[in-house]
Amino acid sequence: MKDQIRAVVVDDLESMRAVLTKLLANFDQIEVIGEASDYDEAKTIIQEEKPDLLFLDIDLNGQTSMDLLSNLDYQPMVIFITSHPDFAIKAFELNAVDYLLKPLSLERLSKAIEKVTSNKEDLAWNDINSDEKFGIDHIILLTFDNKLCFVKIRDINYIEAYGNYTKVYLVDGKLSITYNSIKNWYTKLPEDVFIQIHRSTIINLLNVARIEKWANDTGRLYLKGVEKMFEISRSYFFQIKKKYKM
Repeated sequence: MKDQIRAVVVDDLESMRAVLTKLLANFDQIEVIGEASDYDEAKTIIQEEKPDLLFLDIDLNGQTSMDLLSNLDYQPMVIFITSHPDFAIKAFELNAVDYLLKPLSLERLSKAIEKVTSNKEDLAWNDINSDEKFGIDHIILLTFDNKLCFVKIRDINYIEAYGNYTKVYLVDGKLSITYNSIKNWYTKLPEDVFIQIHRSTIINLLNVARIEKWANDTGRLYLKGVEKMFEISRSYFFQIKKKYKM
C-alpha cells in the first residue's frame, strides 16, 4: 500500500506484542516492520530501520522508553502503551501522539491511529500534493525540538537524506528532521537557488563559499559558516560545470 506508516512494537511481554500486532493487522495503513523486547534491542532496530511510528511500553526491563527516546537521533511519532497511568503527563510532554492503557481495545487503538494519520499528513510535509514550486520567500512549517516553527525557504542552508527522512539544516545551524525524501524536496525547491550535488545532498547556492575540483572528476563544496566539506559526485559536478561555467 502506498504511503504506509512503518511501525515498530516495543514491549517486554511477548504476549502483549502479539496482541498489539494482531490488532494492528486491522489497519492497512500501518506496516509493522519489527518488534523488540528490551532497551538495547529496541534501540538497534529503531536506529537501523528509522520507523515512522513507535508503539512503546514504558518499562523496558529496568530502563524506560523515555530513556530510549532521549537517545535516538531523530523524532519518530510515538504511541505509549502501558499499565501505568501516572506517566501520562510526561508522555505528552514528549509530544506523544497518544497514550493507551492496557488492556487495549480496537476502538481506542483506532482513535490513536487516526491521530497518527492526521499528524503525518498535516505536519510532515507542506503542500506535498501541489505541483507548484516553493518561491525563495515561501514560508513552511518545520519542527525543531518538538516545536513547530515558520521558516522561509531562503533560510534553508542544505538538506541531507536520512533513510526515509531528511535532515534540513538552516543557515543559523538549526536542524529539523522531516518525513520526506531528497527527491520530493528537489521537485519543490526553486531550482535557481537550490542544486543537488549528490544523490543524498541539496545545497543553497546563495551560501556557497567555494568549489574545488577533486579526484576522478568529482568536486568538493564548502558553505559559508559550515566546517564540513560536501562531496559533489561526478555526474552532478559535470552538470554544475555545464550549467554555470562561463
